[in-house]
Amino acid sequence: MVTKRQLGIFFSGIAGLLLLWVGVIDRIGMGEWGGFGPLQRIGLGGGLLLLAVGLILIRIGNRPA
Repeated sequence: MVTKRQLGIFFSGIAGLLLLWVGVIDRIGMGEWGGFGPLQRIGLGGGLLLLAVGLILIRIGNRPA
């Protein structure tokens, strides 16, 4: 059975990878805009939101999901 803590760790890991990928994309210069483009902003916002949800689930504890 999956607990909320395990689900939160999973979400936080995915969010970390997403935020890392947004940074990598900016570094290698993918896209047509100079600096942060609109899709990178969406990815950054989605990653931060997913990270917040993951951290909340981790704090809830070991109850079943």
